Amino acid sequence: MGPTTQTPAADTLKTLQNVQKRRSDVNRILKERQKVHSGEDFKLLEDNLNNKRRLPQKDSDNTKASIYYIRQKFIKYCDHRGAGEWRIAILKQNCPKGRIMAFLRWICVTYIAKKQKTGKKKSVNQYWRDFGMLYQRMNNGDLVDKDDASEVVTYINTVLKDDFDLDTTSKPKPVVGPDDLLLLLVHHWARDESVFPTEDDRHDVATIMLFDSYTGGRPAEFVHASRGKANQDPLGEADEDNKCERLQEVLEKDYYDESDAGDGPEYDGGELFDDNDQDLFIDYDSFDEDVNMGGTDSGYCTEETDDPMIEEPNYDDTELDEFGEAKRKYKALCYEDIRIWVVQNPKRGERDLLAMEVSLRHHKGADNKPKPTTFLFRENPLAILCPISHMLVRAIRDDAILVDGYTSAEPFFGTDLPSEGMSAFKVHWKEEWLKRPVFRRSVWTANGWVKSKTEPMPYSTYNFYINRLGRNAGFEDQLTSYCFRRGTANAVNGAASDSVRDQVMRHDPSTGVFGAAYRDHLVRFNVQDAFLESNVSDDGLTRAFTHMSLRCNPGAPKGVPDGTMKQFYAGDPEIVDLEGQCAQLRAKIKWEYRMIKKAPAEKRKEYKDLRGQLLNAKKCLKREMDAAIRKDYFFSIHNDMMKRQLERHRNQLVVDKDPEDPEPKMEHQLPERTRLQEVLCDLSKDLCPQEIFARKVLAINLMVALAGKQEVRTCKPRSPSTPPDPVKIESPSLDSHPVLEPDPFPLVCEKTQCIICIGNQRYSLEQRKCTFKRVSNMWDHTENVHKLSLQERPVCEHPKCSPDSKGLFFDSVNDFKCHVGIVHKINLRP
Repeated sequence: MGPTTQTPAADTLKTLQNVQKRRSDVNRILKERQKVHSGEDFKLLEDNLNNKRRLPQKDSDNTKASIYYIRQKFIKYCDHRGAGEWRIAILKQNCPKGRIMAFLRWICVTYIAKKQKTGKKKSVNQYWRDFGMLYQRMNNGDLVDKDDASEVVTYINTVLKDDFDLDTTSKPKPVVGPDDLLLLLVHHWARDESVFPTEDDRHDVATIMLFDSYTGGRPAEFVHASRGKANQDPLGEADEDNKCERLQEVLEKDYYDESDAGDGPEYDGGELFDDNDQDLFIDYDSFDEDVNMGGTDSGYCTEETDDPMIEEPNYDDTELDEFGEAKRKYKALCYEDIRIWVVQNPKRGERDLLAMEVSLRHHKGADNKPKPTTFLFRENPLAILCPISHMLVRAIRDDAILVDGYTSAEPFFGTDLPSEGMSAFKVHWKEEWLKRPVFRRSVWTANGWVKSKTEPMPYSTYNFYINRLGRNAGFEDQLTSYCFRRGTANAVNGAASDSVRDQVMRHDPSTGVFGAAYRDHLVRFNVQDAFLESNVSDDGLTRAFTHMSLRCNPGAPKGVPDGTMKQFYAGDPEIVDLEGQCAQLRAKIKWEYRMIKKAPAEKRKEYKDLRGQLLNAKKCLKREMDAAIRKDYFFSIHNDMMKRQLERHRNQLVVDKDPEDPEPKMEHQLPERTRLQEVLCDLSKDLCPQEIFARKVLAINLMVALAGKQEVRTCKPRSPSTPPDPVKIESPSLDSHPVLEPDPFPLVCEKTQCIICIGNQRYSLEQRKCTFKRVSNMWDHTENVHKLSLQERPVCEHPKCSPDSKGLFFDSVNDFKCHVGIVHKINLRP
């Protein structure tokens, strides 16, 4: 029997009050929707619908983006040819097959031939399909004439193919297997010299690769795949509406104003790193030979490629729906899609296990055919291949765990559920994190690169990262996210039934009605072990998650007592109003007929219907209250169990045995990464359970520590340092006194040091102490990289000025420069 933890009365009362308030708000909104329409209104509606030739289609974001880009090309073609307004040129009577063929040839000349490489016939066919969608939407749903469409296809397959030597061969489709995945991860953590904006990004890329491999998911299911503003107005309807207004703005704007000279395109809230921003991450040496971190290069941007500074968003600004519920702003994996469990080990006498459920909902075509799929993950002995360990790092770094105190890995691996009589408990997330993406982008602020708390990582950024990783690892074929998806499909195929394989891949099932309508959304197969080519045995965990007994607790309340419900009945406006009507009608009937049964049938029926409405309202409220109090209990029991396990962990001494230390192959800027590579690259499995546990805990804690740091570009090689010759090491004299190490951050600094880099605790010690070759280089660095002149309230984070790590703030940049010059003897640019 499980523990019977009692929820505090104040919390229970607050939960019930929230249910009552939300119910009142919902009823108010629903009543506003009950607008009564007359018969004349419906007649007018019928006439309007009959006059409409065809209703507009609801396109996906990718379809809208494709229409937008082909529209932009057709506009350019009309301007080049002198065909006039593009909306008139694409009309059915003005757009015969000749115009379409000429447009496709213009595309081949403009966009394919200029690349000076062989184009693909598949690309031309895609342009033709996109133009067909634009044609259909601009002609009230009419398609291109069948005979004309056939002639266009023939023109592509013959004339354009021969004239432009279009390639018809298919691209290679490489498959990532378990050995490839392990090689990529080892290179990613240990040997990769590429620099990320933040080490959080390095961790996120590794986690997404594991999710890709173990679920076969498309990248849009984990990161944000929107195409910015291209899908907001594909047909340019807003442009037409605002044409006169924009023309007036153009006439009034003085383009020769000195304040506008040289201004580049401003950041519009879209993707920070697109295909044209790859220079932000290319590893080129831009430092002087005598400097560790130099010139005007921040490690990610140069003077020519610096993006405008992005201020951190207001994290409390959450969009709410009409019922006051928080809305998901992005189609990406969010915290509410992930559930981490601590489950009692089916094998008696062994430690509790960690398990994780991940629900993927944003698959291809999810708007029309939703097929949410839930995957079950279990622990892996190797932390480098364990998705649960990576997810714990992300949650600890974000401080997203609801119960306080879980700031390291030890409490999660030191539980003892059998002693509590509990089968499992779930890790709950803080409410403000439920709708936030798990994998988020890094934004540039006055204090450098920081991980955003609300904006998801764009697909273009992740795609660039894995392409770079595959290239640096020495792969011949280009590494893409679909390489992992193909690997999952090949691993599951044959090991599972066709129906399960289709479910894993989110394909239309081939087994008929059962696979389409009756299969559980929880995958009943060990996809993780199948991909890793391990022994796919039934360990009891999968079966446990498909049974209701895992979530059973005998101490759960059966409902709200009747005595408690009376105060909520009295506080519900609808119930109070119905009770008043019933009392008024009952008094009226008794006054006229003395007894209700003596009243006419119409009066009795009216009173009976009113009483029925009152009973239904009370029953509905009681049902919501009962469900809420049970949900609140199960929510609280898991949090209470986490608190118990945390207290148990604090009261006992846990001694971690470090794994055997292999010799590191590379010396990184950050000692945390150097230490982490030793642990993650230890792939030995012939260890006892205690050693595996200690190694995994150490890996998680090191990943958490590394994610809070930041590397910068440097021209120094990362080869392992040569150990000193033991013969030449002199023994210390017994009479010699210990030499005190100098203070790494003295109050008075060198004049070529950057005061902002000194206070950046995410940098390594060497990077914080670095000096520039000239004072002018340091000036350029502070202005171009740290945007000192744009900071409203600069802060001095020198360890001597901010012993509490809060910093010393100044009201203006001039005050900050005076402080730095007087106290630290660093003269900044006047």
